[in-house]
Amino acid sequence: MNKPEASLIGPVTPVSRWVGRAGILYVAAFLVLANANAVFSGNLLQQLHPFTFLFWSFVITSGFFLTRLLLSSGTSGLAIEGRAAGPLTVLNFTSALNWIGYFYALRYIEPAIVSAIMGGLGPVSTILLERVVRRRQLPLYTYAVAAGILSGTALLAWASLVGLAGIRPINFSDTLIGLAAAAAGGASQALNTIATKQLGERSWTATRIMAHRFYLLIIVAAALTYSGPGFAIASSTQVGGLAIATLLGVIIPLWLLQRGILLSEPFTVAALLAWAPLLTYVFQVFDARIQWSMTSALGCSVIALVTVFGTWMKFKGDRK
Repeated sequence: MNKPEASLIGPVTPVSRWVGRAGILYVAAFLVLANANAVFSGNLLQQLHPFTFLFWSFVITSGFFLTRLLLSSGTSGLAIEGRAAGPLTVLNFTSALNWIGYFYALRYIEPAIVSAIMGGLGPVSTILLERVVRRRQLPLYTYAVAAGILSGTALLAWASLVGLAGIRPINFSDTLIGLAAAAAGGASQALNTIATKQLGERSWTATRIMAHRFYLLIIVAAALTYSGPGFAIASSTQVGGLAIATLLGVIIPLWLLQRGILLSEPFTVAALLAWAPLLTYVFQVFDARIQWSMTSALGCSVIALVTVFGTWMKFKGDRK
């Protein structure tokens, strides 16, 4: 069997223009739901530890998609063929890193900054993989987009460290932990996207991918929860919040994202995900913990503008 890395560097099948546009719509719908949930979950995670949240949320998510898979495909959907084992292993690893980093970061830093760092590192990681691993020549505009996104991301990270972000006052060590968690989660997004594309090329549906992608995350979350905060949820309010965050913030958005990834090119997905901080920033008006921050608004706007440029250049290239 090939190593997981080897499974990810083969050719990626190009998508047609109309299929690609449908993929963009799926990713856009994901962004709206997921970033509204970022603000909601940021509040919830002040009361409920991220490890406890992760364990119960993804046990429910996996159970939902495994049930759906069994109803639609029977037990054959549970089988994992050898040629899918490599990408699926990578997807489990990156999913664990991505989600643990995401929810842990939301506990300590402004949701828009979490989204910026994770979304900003996606295109950069994709370029590194395409250029260094696959040795592909990429259009010059992709480097400009990545540089612009990184500039906005750096501004937001700096603002969070010096007390100019929306959450004040800051605890420097907690902020560093949050930034590191977001960076680790963001760095995994490119491999996550490519692994999902590889499974799609092996005729895996979005439901099947969702059913099998969280095994490692659940195991790690269970170990961390058992050795740390414990599995108990303190109140019915927290149970209700967990249910809402899982359904509207994990199950539905992730299904939409899987469909979008299967129908889109990896860089397109990564660049669209960079819209996340601007949307999160808008939803932050509903969070009383977060103050207005001009620096955060500027960082989010920089990322949004270069993302618009990258998407426009992508469509311009498709028309040729």
